Amino acid sequence: MFDIAVTPDFLSFILAGLTAIVFDWFPGLAGWYRTLSELKKRQIMAAVLLVIVLAVYLGSCTGIIAAGYSCDKAGFAELFQVFLVAIGINQGVHLLAQPSKSTEIQG
Repeated sequence: MFDIAVTPDFLSFILAGLTAIVFDWFPGLAGWYRTLSELKKRQIMAAVLLVIVLAVYLGSCTGIIAAGYSCDKAGFAELFQVFLVAIGINQGVHLLAQPSKSTEIQG
C-alpha cells in the first residue's frame, strides 16, 4: 500500500488545506468569515497558519512530534519557508473548494 511519512512539513501543509475548507464550509464559521473584508480574511488566515506552523515547529523542538526541524536559526529559516508554502496551499485550496454563490452556507 502507501508508505506516507508524516513529517512536520507535511502535517503543516495538510492542516493549511483543511483550514481553508473549514473556513469555507463549516456552518457558523463560514457565514461569519464570508462577511469579512478580503484584507481581514487574509490577515485571519495568515494568523491561523502562523499558529499552526509554530505549533508544529515547537512540537518538533520539544519532542512531541518526532523528527523535523533543528531548533536554531537554520530551523527557524526553514519554518518561514514552510509558512510561505502553507499560505500557498491554503489559498489554492480556498480557490478550488470555496462554495459557489448558490451553495453558500448561511449563518
